[in-house]
Amino acid sequence: MRPPLSVNILLRNARHGQGVSAKRPVSGQPWGGSRISADWARTALCMEWVAFTLVVLAAAGLLLRGTAPRQGGLLAGLLAVGALLGGATYWSLALSRPAQSNRQLADSTPRQGGPEGYVTSDSCKACHPKAYASWHQTFHRTMTQWASPESVVGDFHDVPLELAGKRFVMQRRGSEFGAEMEATGALPSAVAGQVQGGRVWRRLGLLTGSHHMQVYWMQADDGNKQALFPFAWLIPEQRWVPFHNTFLRDPATPPVSQTWNLNCVRCHATAGQARPNNRTLRFESRAGELGIACEACHGPAEDHVRRHRNVLERYAAHFSGSKEAALVNPAKLGSKASAQVCGQCHSIKWIPDRADYQQNGLRYRPGQELAKSAPIIQPTRLPEQPWLQETLKKDVTFLRDRYWSDGMVRVSGREYNGLVESPCFKRGELSCLSCHSMHNGQSSDDQLAPRMENNQACLQCHPAIGARLTEHTHHLAGSSGSLCYNCHMPHTTYGLLKSIRSHQIDSPSLKSTLGTGRPNACNLCHLDRTLGWTGEQLSRWFGQPSAPLSEEQRTVAASLLWLLEGDAGQRALIAWSMGWESAQQASGVDWLAPYLAEGMQDPYSAVRFIAGRSLKSLGPEFQSIPYDFVGAEGDRATAARQVVSRWEKRGSSNGSPPRPALLISEGHLQRERVETLLRQRSTLSMDLQE
Repeated sequence: MRPPLSVNILLRNARHGQGVSAKRPVSGQPWGGSRISADWARTALCMEWVAFTLVVLAAAGLLLRGTAPRQGGLLAGLLAVGALLGGATYWSLALSRPAQSNRQLADSTPRQGGPEGYVTSDSCKACHPKAYASWHQTFHRTMTQWASPESVVGDFHDVPLELAGKRFVMQRRGSEFGAEMEATGALPSAVAGQVQGGRVWRRLGLLTGSHHMQVYWMQADDGNKQALFPFAWLIPEQRWVPFHNTFLRDPATPPVSQTWNLNCVRCHATAGQARPNNRTLRFESRAGELGIACEACHGPAEDHVRRHRNVLERYAAHFSGSKEAALVNPAKLGSKASAQVCGQCHSIKWIPDRADYQQNGLRYRPGQELAKSAPIIQPTRLPEQPWLQETLKKDVTFLRDRYWSDGMVRVSGREYNGLVESPCFKRGELSCLSCHSMHNGQSSDDQLAPRMENNQACLQCHPAIGARLTEHTHHLAGSSGSLCYNCHMPHTTYGLLKSIRSHQIDSPSLKSTLGTGRPNACNLCHLDRTLGWTGEQLSRWFGQPSAPLSEEQRTVAASLLWLLEGDAGQRALIAWSMGWESAQQASGVDWLAPYLAEGMQDPYSAVRFIAGRSLKSLGPEFQSIPYDFVGAEGDRATAARQVVSRWEKRGSSNGSPPRPALLISEGHLQRERVETLLRQRSTLSMDLQE
């Protein structure tokens, strides 16, 4: 078992001040400034000027004591004028500092407004206020923003952090956010900042995310390149963590150096272009707009805006009912073309011409055929994708880090890959807009359209099943077992430190589980049941053929086999399911704690985090145990022992019955059998590319 990277974070993640606000962040250029911050800055500078003038005049009074009245008056006047001029100069310089800093920030971040034809969402607001307002509330809009008082959600109240022996202090200075750190060694030398006493204060430029976590980027000296800051802010948990610990990645893999211009510009901006200049070795990146804006889905709007600014043309087009050629409405496209609008970002694609892509970004525009610009990588169709073969030879983990062995995508943000493999898409009219809505979503969490969180999502195409729901599901109506999603879109996709529903619609299959290792829907809910039990139900209810099983698969709960001896991806999915309310209702919670304690000691930090979070769902008894998933290994082991101890005390007092499938006897784990399974744990190195 490889030890995790040694990381020590000073445990001072304050809960005040810069925490998540009930008011959603507002995007925009930081040099627009916050009115409150600007007014306060002017007031503070004015007070400094007055104080400076009074000090000078007081000093002048002391100097003039004993001088002749006439001479003293003249000298006092000159000193007063000098004080006023000096104060005015000081104030002018002080006011110019933020302006200069903002100019530097503008020069060091990707330019907004290109490429040709893009005019930004501000041009849409006047004529489409409702659509603009609904989009403005989405997490798509805030995917990438400038770091400003309106957008930053992390705690910058002089928070000390430590990583690999390097010390950082997160600070806010006026309307600027950054970190004080060692001048060398903490980040690539290309990062610019203000050096003082061997330490440097570096301002943050861009930030990514505003929902689950927020990642920060800072200026480098390669044009407008934005280098990754090594800590991220987990929003629900309100704490800082090392960025590399937010991914499911082999702990033996060193942290990866990333730049926004190459890693994020593709999908976290509208019409992003990295534009590295190989001659000057600098980046000249630009985007139609930071974040996912109107033109990402409707296409470049310059011609549309120019034409409709003419009142006569606008009304003529409206009353004639003529089709708008300049812009695309995804809702009016066919299902396949509509889904491709989302697929331009939510997919694993092949880029045929890398050099052109680096300069011009994705050539696809909404309404076009996505495959002509960037075909989707489908392992189920490898013979038809000869252009992928060379990549697979060079990177033997390419498919493994993105797909299950049968070709089903296993990482988040790639939902289009699952959709195109679904029968409802291949043989029907299913598209992303069948369930999701950018402008009419019930919640920003999933952008689900009204009533699409329940069975109506499926019954809109399969109404006959609704009339015989319990006959079809073999579960009570209204239960989680009769929710179509839970059986046909189970949580087998990983990303953002959690399990996410698969977007490849299929049915539970024991054969598929045995062949791929992918947990099936039955055992993700019935965590206390074996694969043998699942096979019996699927055979009795749906006539599925039986499959040969090992002794362990017949007698030990499938969830425990995946958690104890599975690979890191399987372990993460099960640790999450142990905190999922539907699974807890179906399986009970009185046996979960000691197994989550095992997850809290997992070599993969992502698994540890998920296990620790699931443990808190079991109640105050376990919430009070101090645990830090990136803390010292000894501290994590101590926390795990406390979890087991409290669970055993509760079990002995309740007189818990034996649970053979859960390896529990007389309120205690069958430790020897648990250790046997742990020794059989998969050592497959994983780096899931979410």
